[in-house]
Amino acid sequence: MGKVHTVGGEIDPDQLGVTYCHEHLATMPGQHLLEKMGGDDLILEDMAKSAEELEIFKRAGGQAVVDCTTTEYGRGADKLAGLQRDTGVNIICSTGHIMEGYWRGVEDIAGRSPESLLDEMLTDLTDAIPDSDGVRAGVIKLGSSKDEVLPEEDKMIRAGVEAQKRTGAPIQTHTTAGTIPLEQVRIFDDAGADPEHTMIGHLDRRLDWDDHLAVAKAGYRLGFDCISKEHYQPEAQRIEFIKRLVEEGHEDQIMLSGDIARRSYMTAYGGGPGYSYILWRFIPWLHQVGVPESATRKMVVDNPKAFYAWKDV
Repeated sequence: MGKVHTVGGEIDPDQLGVTYCHEHLATMPGQHLLEKMGGDDLILEDMAKSAEELEIFKRAGGQAVVDCTTTEYGRGADKLAGLQRDTGVNIICSTGHIMEGYWRGVEDIAGRSPESLLDEMLTDLTDAIPDSDGVRAGVIKLGSSKDEVLPEEDKMIRAGVEAQKRTGAPIQTHTTAGTIPLEQVRIFDDAGADPEHTMIGHLDRRLDWDDHLAVAKAGYRLGFDCISKEHYQPEAQRIEFIKRLVEEGHEDQIMLSGDIARRSYMTAYGGGPGYSYILWRFIPWLHQVGVPESATRKMVVDNPKAFYAWKDV
């Protein structure tokens, strides 16, 4: 394995530890999203609160968090570096762009060339994120709209794959409401992505067994990264899908997270379920239904260790 690239520098994969694969610690979404999706609840700018949440995570046994915030959602690279220094939790920062509904009115992705998008990602990954104190990104974030891949999203995805080819960095995705994961797979396959270092995200937003099994059989990683969000899917069904995937032999491809991107989801703000839920409640539930501890350890330790370690190119 290569190195894992955290906001504090490169580390050996064995140092990563128990990892949540999709969270948000410092955010400032565009005004259109604030008006549509919840106002100040979506703004995470109090780093003392984020540090408090990470301390809760540590007490639960957590050691690393992947922050999937991109520029259009208010990425704060130096804030993340400060959180890693203050808490000792390993944090991986993202480059790339999510999808049209997020960058609309904030980033002009449609007006940019594939080359400029590639150059941006390569700078973030191999040099430093602009206006940061030398912080580098460690993962590429890409995505698609609900039920379709818009032309500018296709362009973004293909530029991201080229960045992966040149650096060996992992890619993880946003599927809006869990839709069209197989269309993402088709584009990734066509562009020549590395399936073992590409994770299709938000699959537990839409629990379609045929789609999940097809993603797994294509060799891609599966992100069950909306855990605890019963308003999307019943938690018991998430449990059942993970159990079935393990029984089908795909335990090496699953990773877990909560996508805690609101103040009202964080214990530090008086909300919940917070960063302890997966480790203290969800994983024990998996064990209760017969998923072995060896499999759940893979989901939060071994699989992230292999996935976030950059591939030699």
